[in-house]
Amino acid sequence: MIVHHVRRADVFRTARILLCFVLCFAAGAAFNKYVGLSATLTFVKSPVSYLQARRSLQQLRYPHDQRGISTSRHADSLLLPLVINEKRLSDSYPVAKFSGAIAVAGTSVLIVDRLGSLYRYDLTTNAFEPLHVPPLPNNLQAYLQQRPSLAGTERVNLASTQAKDEFRAYDITFLSDRSEIAVAYDQFDATLGKLRTAVSVIPIDVTTFAAAGDWRLIFISDPYAPGTALFGGGRMAYRGGDRLCLALGDHLINNPRVAQDSATTFGKIVEIDLDSVGNWRQLSKGYRNPQGLTFSKSGQLIFTQQGPRGGDELGIVTAGSNYGFPDVTLGTHYDRYDWDTTVAPAGRLAGYTAPLFGWVPSIATSQVIEINNFDPRWDGDLLVSSLKASSLYRLRLDGGRVLYSEQIWIGQRIRDLAQTKDGTIVLWTDDTQLLFVSVDRKLLALNRRLSGAGDAIDNGGCLGCHHFGLTNPGDPGPTLSNLFDRPIASDAFPYSPGLRARQGKWTKALLAQFLTNPSEFANGSAMPTFGFSPEQIENIVDALAQAPRTRGGLEQ
Repeated sequence: MIVHHVRRADVFRTARILLCFVLCFAAGAAFNKYVGLSATLTFVKSPVSYLQARRSLQQLRYPHDQRGISTSRHADSLLLPLVINEKRLSDSYPVAKFSGAIAVAGTSVLIVDRLGSLYRYDLTTNAFEPLHVPPLPNNLQAYLQQRPSLAGTERVNLASTQAKDEFRAYDITFLSDRSEIAVAYDQFDATLGKLRTAVSVIPIDVTTFAAAGDWRLIFISDPYAPGTALFGGGRMAYRGGDRLCLALGDHLINNPRVAQDSATTFGKIVEIDLDSVGNWRQLSKGYRNPQGLTFSKSGQLIFTQQGPRGGDELGIVTAGSNYGFPDVTLGTHYDRYDWDTTVAPAGRLAGYTAPLFGWVPSIATSQVIEINNFDPRWDGDLLVSSLKASSLYRLRLDGGRVLYSEQIWIGQRIRDLAQTKDGTIVLWTDDTQLLFVSVDRKLLALNRRLSGAGDAIDNGGCLGCHHFGLTNPGDPGPTLSNLFDRPIASDAFPYSPGLRARQGKWTKALLAQFLTNPSEFANGSAMPTFGFSPEQIENIVDALAQAPRTRGGLEQ
């Protein structure tokens, strides 16, 4: 009788397990079909994949802030006072920070995070929600399963910023006339154990933003090793019709010189046929890491790209153009004064297509747009976002040349930017914030600048000499990054003996003393006395204390 009861218990236990697997299968299939929140959740589609992926998925621990950031602040520019309203996605959902992109679609801002999860921000309800589409076909589950063998050792949580260069989604674009969404992303090739840049499109219901079909792959690049997403490019540009443009980086492959080889996809800007899978043509070549791509109202295709040390560029894409990398660059090696080329002296382009503008030192350019319907004082100008410099750059063009570039300090790493129908400029930052930038009409009507941090930290004040990010030998002032986390006079800048002799770390009180009278604080300091009021000094110190923490500004 005892044996009989044991066997019955075993049968019940087995039945419960089987029932669990059946329910898992059904729930997974329904979830995957109707929700598709993340590719990492597709393991519930079958019991077998659940068992295989269980260990791998433990690596994906997504950050979730839950602090409810929703603030408003001011920024200043030469011609306009600005107000910035902030919303953070990671307060509402656990997401992979760093990288990702945005696109405006009617009254929604579409978002793809670094690992390919899709969301939207409703401009009418001011709320985030998952996009109801199937998971992006990036083969993330297969990558997680093979990841330890690819790395040779166990790696850190893929969703953490420590793994930011390993696997990415690069861009999202709304194809308004086709009611489709296009996404550029890393796709894992399990056969080769490598990644490829893929572009897939999916039809959507524009009223609900639910999927009206499945993903369709339209482009796939040559394979490259995981860990080089930092140099992947991946930006798209669209102006209607059946053609989509895509910028591709060289993934640090300089030997052979793939960006100059038209037989590869690396270091190119290509035009993809949306109606014919695998049909594309090369527009131009010779790129290192193109991070920005947009069409102007006149139809020009404009790009930004990150060079090596120095050499970030803004240029116009023309059919057959060659921007020269790696044969030539405006920049140099990070630890030398030259570049490995016999074509031209360092910093010269030797007959290759020249950019419209270059930044020295580098600012780590990201996206570029042409400003429209924002304000007559800015409309028609170009706006470039930056990562290392944590700023926007407004460029005035005239007759095919750049008249000037104005730096507008934001204080966060800006990965992408777009504009809504009413002209509001939307920024996407590496800490998953949407920043909505508009004109402060009340302050503009008063025609009076606000005193304080905005006036001081922007171009006419601190950033006239200082910067955020790594200090270069030619910089006129030291970095302001991590100011309160490091000892006084501790970075690579050649400080005065008086400042080097000061002990301890910067505090708010010490910085206030220094700004009040630099030469009295440190004998021989080259910092002039600006005559700031106590209120201005307090505002400057508070603004610097709130500036984002970076590891030297090296992240791309």
